[in-house]
Amino acid sequence: MASASSANLNAVRETMDVLLEISRLLNTGLDMESLSICVRLCEQGINPEALSSVIKELRKASETLKAPENCTN
Repeated sequence: MASASSANLNAVRETMDVLLEISRLLNTGLDMESLSICVRLCEQGINPEALSSVIKELRKASETLKAPENCTN
């Protein structure tokens, strides 16, 4: 039983490593933690395209909020 769960854990790690490499090749800017959260959300039924749109909008909002800081520095 322990070897089966160990094999499953290794498979999950390998899958996440591959997904992270694909993410880097596509210049998504997601780190392992963010990518893992996105994968879990998709596994729970969240639409991947909708999730992508939310991430893009949050990045735009973040850049907009940072822009005034850059002007004052």
